[in-house]
Amino acid sequence: MKRLVISTAVGVAAALFQVSGYAADPRGMEEAKEHGCLKCHEVDKKKVGPAYKDISAKYKGKKVEDAMEGVKAKPVHKSVLAKTSDGSLKEILEWVLSL
Repeated sequence: MKRLVISTAVGVAAALFQVSGYAADPRGMEEAKEHGCLKCHEVDKKKVGPAYKDISAKYKGKKVEDAMEGVKAKPVHKSVLAKTSDGSLKEILEWVLSL
């Protein structure tokens, strides 16, 4: 029984450690889900669009407004941006840039 409790605790700790990198701003991730961003992007790997970690690396040291301009400049984002406020986009990109 003691072994089971220890194994469970270790497993939970490992899972929390792995997720903590994605939870820098959980509201940003929730906004990304709500606005459909995760249909084309994933955190760690390329899907239809680039991985969020790659986007974060591209904009490292730059302001979130620079990333917002980059997103708005891509025609593929037009339909999503029509339903997304600048505040929501900023929150999503702050989360992405924190990865």
